[in-house]
Amino acid sequence: MRDMKHSIEEEIRALRRSQIELRELLHQEQDTLRDLAQRLWSQQEAERARLSQELHDGLGQLLTALTRRIQAAADAGALDPDIMLIATQALADVRQLSRLMRPRILDDLGLAAALQWLVRTLCESSSIQTKVEIDLDAEPDSASAILLFRIAQEALTNAVRHANASLISVYVSRAGNTLRLDVIDDGSGFDSSKVVQGVGLSSMRDRAAAFSADFEINSRPGGGCHVSVLVPL
Repeated sequence: MRDMKHSIEEEIRALRRSQIELRELLHQEQDTLRDLAQRLWSQQEAERARLSQELHDGLGQLLTALTRRIQAAADAGALDPDIMLIATQALADVRQLSRLMRPRILDDLGLAAALQWLVRTLCESSSIQTKVEIDLDAEPDSASAILLFRIAQEALTNAVRHANASLISVYVSRAGNTLRLDVIDDGSGFDSSKVVQGVGLSSMRDRAAAFSADFEINSRPGGGCHVSVLVPL
């Protein structure tokens, strides 16, 4: 009887050791996957920066030279003035695309200035009112700043295009070792339990998960939408 009891105890200890080993292996694999996801997002940001620079230095410069020649021809009466308007708009669109792909203001002036610029850029051509409140006692690290900027960019784009909102509010704050972003609109809303997740929603969730951030969307039909993310620093 004593030998049987000892044998059972040994089996229990062996099972516990096996569980601990499996749990450690699972944690290691999760860490590896997060590291891989972070590297992929970082590579994507680097590619965005490269393409942004090429748009600015390549196509942007060509369009600048083209608009000058068109302007000269228009001033001489040899060209339809509408062509100048089209060329000017094309140049403006390329410049805005270049900035949105990788805004230099994020690197030069920080997250607060970049978010203020982002809200102005996305909402200035609409009748939507905006409210931005940022409370940061220190600039977050580059990865966290880019994470919040991209999620804010996607949330604002969705609100401007689809929500039919009259007010969009953006709040950023830091409490201890947690950085928080909230993007709230008073638009038409949707049933968050039934909506099909497109590229935008999936991108926001995937980015947040890669950096162990808590991401949440609260919305209901007619009740607007609230996107929030909490990033551990």
